[in-house]
Amino acid sequence: MKRVIFYMEPEWAFGSIHYTLCKYLYSYGFDCQLLPWNKSYTLEAMRELDAVTDLYVTTPHGWRLLGYSYRTVEPSKVVAMAHARIDYADLIHHHGYGDFDKFRRFAAVTDYLIGVSKDVGINRIPEHVPIGINFHTFYTQPSERLNTVGYAGAYTPREGVSETDKDSFLTLPKHHKRSWLVKEAAERVGLEFKTADSYHRSFVSMAGFYKSVDAVVIASTQEGAGLPAMEGGAAGKLIIGTPVGHWESRIAPYGGDTVPLAEAEFMEKTVELLSYYKNNPAKYKARCLEIQHHAQSYDWKYVIDRWINLLS
Repeated sequence: MKRVIFYMEPEWAFGSIHYTLCKYLYSYGFDCQLLPWNKSYTLEAMRELDAVTDLYVTTPHGWRLLGYSYRTVEPSKVVAMAHARIDYADLIHHHGYGDFDKFRRFAAVTDYLIGVSKDVGINRIPEHVPIGINFHTFYTQPSERLNTVGYAGAYTPREGVSETDKDSFLTLPKHHKRSWLVKEAAERVGLEFKTADSYHRSFVSMAGFYKSVDAVVIASTQEGAGLPAMEGGAAGKLIIGTPVGHWESRIAPYGGDTVPLAEAEFMEKTVELLSYYKNNPAKYKARCLEIQHHAQSYDWKYVIDRWINLLS
């Protein structure tokens, strides 16, 4: 078997993606382990690990730690996988463009990020290798009525966002997630608002969160891909979101209702949709069933061949 190390963040989106991916890849001849990048390791331990590892998968951002802090891994053993704009910006800012040509393989999880790589001046074109979910992990019976709007990411109130640094190349997620807009829209319609990060501490418990809400709303101005629409869709929830990440290529129109990016238009359309589905339970239930049916297409089994090719 080929031994693969995913050098990644072990929790939330990265944890959900890579722990599940390890399970799917094993039957195809890949012995995969996730090595948390938020822990420190001795140089001796990293050298010993490298001696028994065939391939590393990390983001360009993660390569900064693996390649420049430990200096035990050659880029020729690395698959650099972009999950967000910051992955490109961080490596370019600190080390320039040269490493992108040295990686064994270079890929991105969405066509959007492939376009971004060109925009920021990277000559090498990333391969498109999409992410998936385990549909059955999140499956549950859809709700009968719309009472609760859920936000599946890290919530930030409007007052917690500074206008002075939101356009930085290392923009923090809270600036482009606009989570406060979801709460404001729910309150306008008289719906309960529930945010996962107020009481969940791991991606493992998120299936229970999706069961506890009736809708999932995404207000982002940018996403590398976007897991909540996929996970919430598999749970049979109403999905409302902006056309970012893989929304237009994989989610809409069957897997979610699209709302505009501009704040005023986002609020107007989101409030309109929430009001409609709140007042029309039969239409709400039918839409949730349609969304859940489409969500079967997000399962790893439909994209695992791209990962097998990438790691072969």
